[in-house]
Amino acid sequence: MRRVGGAAFPVGLYGMLLLALCWLAAPAVFLPLERLALAVPTLPHRLVAAMASETHAATDAEAVLRVDELRAGLQQRLVVHQVHGGRALLPATWLPVLSRVVSVARIGGGGVPAELRLEHRYRDLAGCQPFVTQGDVLLGRLAICGHGLAIDDGPDDHARVLLLHHPQAAPVAAAMPLPDGGLLRMVVQPAAKVDQAPLRVQMWDDPYRAAQLRTGGEVVRTMSLPAMATDAVPPDLRLGTSQVWGYGSGDDVLTIGMFVEPAVDVRSLSHVVLWTAARPPQPLPAPRTVACTLWRLPGVGGRWLLSASASVPDGAAVVVDGVCLGIARGLAFGQALVTSFPRSRQRLALLLLPDDPEQRPRELWGEVVRASTATAWLSCRGGDRAALPPGFLFTGSNGRHCPPGLLLGRAMPQPGQPDLLAVVVPTTADVLTAQVVVAEER
Repeated sequence: MRRVGGAAFPVGLYGMLLLALCWLAAPAVFLPLERLALAVPTLPHRLVAAMASETHAATDAEAVLRVDELRAGLQQRLVVHQVHGGRALLPATWLPVLSRVVSVARIGGGGVPAELRLEHRYRDLAGCQPFVTQGDVLLGRLAICGHGLAIDDGPDDHARVLLLHHPQAAPVAAAMPLPDGGLLRMVVQPAAKVDQAPLRVQMWDDPYRAAQLRTGGEVVRTMSLPAMATDAVPPDLRLGTSQVWGYGSGDDVLTIGMFVEPAVDVRSLSHVVLWTAARPPQPLPAPRTVACTLWRLPGVGGRWLLSASASVPDGAAVVVDGVCLGIARGLAFGQALVTSFPRSRQRLALLLLPDDPEQRPRELWGEVVRASTATAWLSCRGGDRAALPPGFLFTGSNGRHCPPGLLLGRAMPQPGQPDLLAVVVPTTADVLTAQVVVAEER
């Protein structure tokens, strides 16, 4: 306490408030200190638990083999539906490169993320066409290393993809069928962040017929312009569905403009496809895992203390007997706090593998809305409007340390609630061995 003009000035209090304000303004700067402060109190618990507990390892080899078979089936069906779905629309000399999405960023049209980072590096994708697809859907363009938004990117950086609704994405020539026959040709470009959809129609070739439209829902596809350069967008790839914008309702609508709702929800993307006329890059190895030990924490169930021989990053997936137990929050000294999947309230990208082998895997995103000991109820979005089928639920792409294809559990749709899935998860012991995903740094 310091006296100024006879009055006491609380130097310590104001100093603590200033420190707290700096902590809130720049949390990344203070993150190592926060991890250290959280890790120190857990050291005695870790020591006592290690001496007093018996560790349970994976013993059900048949269950682990079944998980491996499910993951292989998921990968095979992803290739069939995400790669070969667009094969007939592209030149036969182009070969596919399936790449995992590492992260999404940069808000674009409609308030939706509009920029991807891929698992492959720029150097891996040298010679690839600039177009990025998934099935018969055009997603965006591959950024050019060292140019434009990628001016600071190097060949060893994760490749960047600008989706069609990115603020700096180029307009696309497209067309849609009209109810009375014929095509309405248009130019589609990124919408504003506050617009109702990520893409909007900038102009069309027949304003009179466009003004007569009263309902949307028509499929919008790319069209070729022979006068353009050789890297013009391939024709007949889907962009999405039309949305009429105007005043009024029903048949009494004054049409003002038109938006396009993309065919794929970027928040649920796990993989994209690039195309090359050269030799495709070698498949990338699976992310590295580190052995660890888990001790269940007292109190609310579904939380563990993790101990590993390496530093554990935030967002790392923890795998037990081939099943993703939950997500870790890294601390110091090789420790982490793990929250189980049913207890997590984090929004996750997901992959649903239907029981019907003819159905394609569903890319979803959602979060747990309630949970019991062995069941989590997820509110899911993304994909199409078709009812969700029963099947097995896997992780989608949730960062470099939580790759797609980790089994979460058996998923069942709920009657009368088309967007709700009940996921049955395996039960675990109080102390067990596991694997934590630690992706290699560049």
